[in-house]
Amino acid sequence: MKLVAAIDVGGTSIKGALVDPDLHIIATANAPTPQNDVEGSKTVKVISELLSKLASPGEIKAVGLAVPGALDETNGISRWSGNLGWKNLPIRDLLAREIKIPVAFGHDVRTGALAELRNGAAKGLNNAIFIPIGTGIAAALIIDGQIRSSNGFAGEIGHVNVGGEFNCVCGKKGCLEAAASALSITNAYAQASGKTGTSSEEIATLSQNGDAIAQKIWENAMASIATACQMLITVLAPEVIIFGGGLSQSGNLLIDPIAKSLGESLTFQKVPQLVIAHYGAQAGTIGCAMLALDLLPNGGN
Repeated sequence: MKLVAAIDVGGTSIKGALVDPDLHIIATANAPTPQNDVEGSKTVKVISELLSKLASPGEIKAVGLAVPGALDETNGISRWSGNLGWKNLPIRDLLAREIKIPVAFGHDVRTGALAELRNGAAKGLNNAIFIPIGTGIAAALIIDGQIRSSNGFAGEIGHVNVGGEFNCVCGKKGCLEAAASALSITNAYAQASGKTGTSSEEIATLSQNGDAIAQKIWENAMASIATACQMLITVLAPEVIIFGGGLSQSGNLLIDPIAKSLGESLTFQKVPQLVIAHYGAQAGTIGCAMLALDLLPNGGN
């Protein structure tokens, strides 16, 4: 049995997992994402240290690396990532040279969609959209049974204008990501309440329990997500929209207000099913492992 590592680089943390060929997670290790690491060297070092925590030298046969932003997946280059500060960074090759292990490279959202398409909530469907909500927001588009990327630029739903009031990392104002990402929700609550360190999941619970500030922030965020979903539904007519990422742990507190808003706004459009990802917040991890296993003969078995 050959083991692989899944590395998911987010704007806040880098998540690592040791995975077997049956997609069982054997061990995990996380670390804060280095900030202002425009050359990627600090990030590569952190990943190398995570791999050392996950397994002994030689045990890991391949690594699946997922990062956010606009990517050249074929050549392993991050063209642009607002949350990481990367531009035209050959991160796959930088990591491969450091760890001397084969590295498969993919978009953090599309790797999650791969897991859901092969063995999750999109299995057997032709048209679906996967939207993980974490530090950032993007969408993976499954069209005619295939994940479509348009050379790495498709699916950046986090940067459509939903009429929000906050500035975005992309330089614009009103983007979905600035209104409804987990980071944006926590920042908005801290600004309005004066209380720092409250997670987005806790804000969802506070909203449910009658906290007026939390209710307003949560309702605004859910309305923004519903607006973006309405755009996707009108243009792409998915059978299902799958929510992942950290915010998916809020379950029906996430699904119900979006479904209600869509029920009030959609007219002729085909109404999709709204579900939480089969792999939840671990969809990206499982997808990374799948990419790594694809590098090995017989999937590592």
